Amino acid sequence: MASYEEWKLSDFRRKDKSIEEHIKDAVWGYLPDRKRDSHQVQLDKDVLEEVTKQLLDQAVINQLNQCKSFDEILVVIYCIKTKGFGALSVYDTALRLGAYYHLYPEVVYLHRGAEIGAKRLLKLTSTDERIKYFCDDFNYPYLQKDHFPMELQNLTAHHIENFLCRMQKQFT
Repeated sequence: MASYEEWKLSDFRRKDKSIEEHIKDAVWGYLPDRKRDSHQVQLDKDVLEEVTKQLLDQAVINQLNQCKSFDEILVVIYCIKTKGFGALSVYDTALRLGAYYHLYPEVVYLHRGAEIGAKRLLKLTSTDERIKYFCDDFNYPYLQKDHFPMELQNLTAHHIENFLCRMQKQFT
């Protein structure tokens, strides 16, 4: 599972493409085989074009180039605020661009399937104090890695997120 996820990010680690090309590919969800990730395929093309246009602004590129952590990248993309480009799209785009900068999440972001998986695995309730919120936005919940079983703590945060999403139905 981790090797497939690493493959999905592998193109973004290449430095033979410009940041502008990587931004377009990140927003549109292009994989190394030039197919599109299933999350981004579902999004309206006008929305993707608008987000791409905003991220290609030179001031935004300068901001991205100054980022020292994944969370800083996430803030830049989060601030775009385009209707139809929700939390999962923001996270996926930030993860792809994070791979370009070699910056990855240190906490486990929960959205859609990952949130369901975490709630089932950890028996979380909506008021659980372990859940924190990125930018105090309830659409962006996350957990520290140390809240997960020791077996999962050996994984990177984005691999835990992927595991929770893929395995959500197995947790009861």
